Amino acid sequence: MTRMTAGAKVLVKSRRVLPFVFAALLAGCASRSAQEPAAVVTDDQLTATPFTAETLYDLLVAEIGGQRQRYDLVLGNYLKQAHQTRDAGVAQRAYQIAVYVGARQAALDAAMLWLELQPDNLDALRGSTLELIYAGRLEQAYTQMQKQLQMGEKPAFDMLASAVGRDQAQDFTRRFAELTKQYPDIRELKLGHAILLHQGGEYASAMALADQLLGQDRDYVPALMVKGRTLNKLGRHAEAVELLAQAVQRHPDTHRLRLLYGRVLVHAGQLNLARKQFEYLAKQAPEDSDVLTSLALITLENNMEQEAERYFERLLTLGERNDTAHYYLGRLHDQQKKYQSAKDHYLAVEPGKEYMAARVALGRMMAGQKQLDEALELINEAREQNPAWTEALFLLEAELLINDDQLKKALQVYARALKGSPDSLNLLYARAMAYEKLNDIEGLERDLRTILKLDAQNAAALNALGFTLADRTKRYKEAQALVMQAYKLDGDDPAILDSMGWVQFRLGNLEQAKEYLQMAYARLPDAEIAAHLGEVLWVKGEQAAAKSLWTKALRASPDSLILRETINRLTGAGSEQ
Repeated sequence: MTRMTAGAKVLVKSRRVLPFVFAALLAGCASRSAQEPAAVVTDDQLTATPFTAETLYDLLVAEIGGQRQRYDLVLGNYLKQAHQTRDAGVAQRAYQIAVYVGARQAALDAAMLWLELQPDNLDALRGSTLELIYAGRLEQAYTQMQKQLQMGEKPAFDMLASAVGRDQAQDFTRRFAELTKQYPDIRELKLGHAILLHQGGEYASAMALADQLLGQDRDYVPALMVKGRTLNKLGRHAEAVELLAQAVQRHPDTHRLRLLYGRVLVHAGQLNLARKQFEYLAKQAPEDSDVLTSLALITLENNMEQEAERYFERLLTLGERNDTAHYYLGRLHDQQKKYQSAKDHYLAVEPGKEYMAARVALGRMMAGQKQLDEALELINEAREQNPAWTEALFLLEAELLINDDQLKKALQVYARALKGSPDSLNLLYARAMAYEKLNDIEGLERDLRTILKLDAQNAAALNALGFTLADRTKRYKEAQALVMQAYKLDGDDPAILDSMGWVQFRLGNLEQAKEYLQMAYARLPDAEIAAHLGEVLWVKGEQAAAKSLWTKALRASPDSLILRETINRLTGAGSEQ
């Protein structure tokens, strides 16, 4: 396409046909993206920038493409010409189109160009700030929000705060606190500060800010939600339920408020009432994946398998939360002994949040169906296709071999894995536990000592080594020192409390042993802890209490080998319990 001569160039003001030709597409934009309304270009924004024939051709092709719903062509042409012409109106249009088709990277590109061309345009500033948040460029978004404040705007600080990750939370909390002092009357800023405090675990401060906002407006829904979430995090479920129930009565059509109410009801154990909230939401928004997922999980929790399956299938039909839906459908079909269907669903889960859970479930299912070799082949294929999951898949392969009593093969798997990741704490710990099953205490100690060289404060390794030395050797003082280190690091861990009790038992301190083991059992009524506590009680002469404890533990864990071995060794009546 040859360029037009300077005298034949067309001025922007004479191209008013373009906004009208594109009106249908823009109407679609407004209906599809209510949260991001397209700004209107007025005549005073149109500058006398000349367009070449090539530019006009590209834009007219884009208009025709828009009428034919070829939005890829529309966006591509507008974005190209926005950069070539550096015309603010074209850049704005490119941004609007990118938002409409959900092309976030293109939207950011166009919005930043638009802002560069019109740095004082509030629409450009708002749009680019929003896209920066979507892109995770939070520092830049924060800087632009400060500029919006200076221009008299009230930016969406709550959206920025919600996007802040744990690694940045402390820094942004400090910044929001400082900015709040400068602008104490901007409630959006105070709300963002409250959200950050909540995310950082500073619940009392988050609650105080939420209460300040509610003191000014008792129906400020975002503040109600912050307070409800905070009460829920603090375990004050009844208060959270009451607060949100009243809020939902006053704002029955506020979708996200009712969604939070439903989730808090789940945490409070009121599953039937929660289900009613999600069913109401599903009628109002039948394609909302959050609502459908919540409904599916609640019905699954209530053993309503057919309903749960139907909701998960709806998610797949919508193309939303596919991995979650495939994973839970796999579990359901696994339980129903529809093994081929379960396998298909598990394999459909792509790398992400549910990926390893699905692979573990698939491996265990196939091993249970005497298909271990095929399961191991699938694990190897997955490892080749997804290098990021290499370690986890090696751990799964070894676990399946251990469960099949192929301990030596499992050690070979760990050896292969550790060649590629010699400092992997997870692999070293898992291999140490395999050595323990083989009664190779030297191998166990070697791997656990390696972990402690890499991480001297590793409570799990300290505890495992200390317990093993107390249980399998006579190095009791050394064991006591190791377990005491673990106890100082995590004194509430039932496993560590169990080890503390067992070390004291080995040292002959029966009262101290009983005290620690009772604390451990109160936190975790586990069969192994019951075996240890029962043995201490038996040796102390409290045989009736020991038998009562063992009987109760056997009802909960009838297949526990350590429990039956302990009972049989001390009473000779293990098979009768």
